[in-house]
Amino acid sequence: MSERVKQIVPDLIEAVRNVLRDHKVTFDEYRAGFGYMIGVQEAKEIPLLLDALLNSTIVEIENQTRGGTKADIQGPYYLDENYPLVTKALAVRPEDADAEDMIIRGCVTDLAGQPVSGAEIDIWHSTPDGLYSGIHDNIDRKYYRGRVLTDADGHYSVTSKTPVAYQIPNQGPTGELLEKHLGRHSWRPAHIHFWVRCVGKRDLINQAYFEGGDYVGNDCCETDHLDLVVPKIYENGKRVMQVNFVLEPAYTISAG
Repeated sequence: MSERVKQIVPDLIEAVRNVLRDHKVTFDEYRAGFGYMIGVQEAKEIPLLLDALLNSTIVEIENQTRGGTKADIQGPYYLDENYPLVTKALAVRPEDADAEDMIIRGCVTDLAGQPVSGAEIDIWHSTPDGLYSGIHDNIDRKYYRGRVLTDADGHYSVTSKTPVAYQIPNQGPTGELLEKHLGRHSWRPAHIHFWVRCVGKRDLINQAYFEGGDYVGNDCCETDHLDLVVPKIYENGKRVMQVNFVLEPAYTISAG
């Protein structure tokens, strides 16, 4: 990593310096920017700011070398690798009992179309009112998060409640930058997060979006990867999100 740091950091600093030179940034403007970054730190919004502005670029770079299903942004609300293993349903808050039921299902295959059994899929999404467990309003982290395993045919299926479009925190410095200074909005379309892992396969982080949903294609996080916009299908009154993944082989590192 130290060699990569030596490659990247000087170029990054010089790129910033060139922007300052090109726009003839004044000392007062520099100090205002300095103060803004202090405010971001104090508001504990560094992950939010970076993901809102830069995560989609990293995904764009990564997808240049990807076969199979393309990646999408992870977002700042993934917690850790200790998601509970579930077989039928993500845990749902009691107060969400009347929210729309949802089935999340699909199949994981390799590049040759063969099923990938035993793949681990971390799934997480917002509550039906746009909040994340373990992050917002002291919601217990057990809700709307879980890990499923694909069966011998590569299939998985789990039930939950349908998430909604939501605003990222917009009362702090990140929202001020987006809305006041850049003239943008702070909304994300409704989506479901996935992190697919399997021995011998390249990890895949992705999101599935709802066809016809608000802000699909107009995401404040500037993700334009919309291969996984799922058609509006219902079965027995439940919204069905059929989300399939194609995994490529893991990278191999040469000993030479």
